Amino acid sequence: MRNRQAIAVCGVLALVAGTLLLPAPLIDMVTPIAACLGLAVLLAFWPRTRAWPPWATLAVAVLSLGVTVVSLLTVPRNGETESGAQGAWILLEPAVILVYVYLTVRWAPPRLGLVAGGAGVLAGAIAVQRYLPPDTVWAVIAASTLWTIPGAAAGVIGWYLRHLDTERDRAVIAARREQRLDLASDLHDFVAHDVSEIVAQAQAARMVLAGDDPRIAEVLGRIEGAGLRALASMDRTVHMLRDTGAAARTPVGVLADLPELASRFSQGGVDVRLDLTGEEVAREPAAVAYRIVVEALTNVRRHAPSASTVDVTVALDGRDLRVTVADDGAGDHRAQARASAGLGLPGLTERVEALRGSLTAGPREQRGWLLSARIPLDGS
Repeated sequence: MRNRQAIAVCGVLALVAGTLLLPAPLIDMVTPIAACLGLAVLLAFWPRTRAWPPWATLAVAVLSLGVTVVSLLTVPRNGETESGAQGAWILLEPAVILVYVYLTVRWAPPRLGLVAGGAGVLAGAIAVQRYLPPDTVWAVIAASTLWTIPGAAAGVIGWYLRHLDTERDRAVIAARREQRLDLASDLHDFVAHDVSEIVAQAQAARMVLAGDDPRIAEVLGRIEGAGLRALASMDRTVHMLRDTGAAARTPVGVLADLPELASRFSQGGVDVRLDLTGEEVAREPAAVAYRIVVEALTNVRRHAPSASTVDVTVALDGRDLRVTVADDGAGDHRAQARASAGLGLPGLTERVEALRGSLTAGPREQRGWLLSARIPLDGS
């Protein structure tokens, strides 16, 4: 950024020096000066100015065409320049227009780039008529046609580089899709098979051992239910990875599913106290809030086996959705364990920040762990 600004400043200083040291008729200097100043602005603020080249090219083209018309109507043409300085300004104008044509074709939307780039090429080709002596119509056409070649070459170079970028993006997309398909195949062929075997073993154990102890049957039933839910989630993930349709991409859980989640988690021996308000929110922030609670409860199960209660609060706070999950588990080692535990919280942090929200997690003052998130309802 600073290098580009330094180059732009040096270019402006060189333009000022050229204006003072190499004076020429104003009609020959106005277009090059305006075009060079425009290039300096584009360069200094690039890439934020990436959308500007087509409009700048149209402005320069209109200015150049207007100067050409005025020159043809007011300045006598004899085919000779008055000085070397005038010749330098005459050559600078088409050179700068070539840069505008290249930038336009390279970065502008295709249709706009074609129109603006074509206008730039046309202006550069007609500008040569200011300095040619009066001649036949065919000679005039031939001269301007010859001067379209540099502009067309600049456009072809810009289009070719643009084409290379497009092909590279397509290759990246194809490679990512190939990776997703491979991952989906692995999930379907290996992981789903192992989870299915776990469910089958739990079902078989329930049939054999249910009569001996009802508590065993209850535990095995929970194992079976967890396995079936894992299979359903894996099936949705496989469909999403294979891009089978928009339905596969819809979020799995929403705020209305939190009571069932809390009840299911409480069956494991930890009392989950849920305070839920504001269930009628948009689907995306609701799904992110649900995933936050799931991840927090999973971390309690993994890293705080001594926790007896977990307080989950999901409530509206103005235009934000606030989510807090606090447990009373003991053990000072949990901070280190959770900091290195998987990618769940970092992934959720990215999701929340994508909605312009924030997520924090850390130990509480007394004991336990606190996870807090703020999700703007209008940040999607």
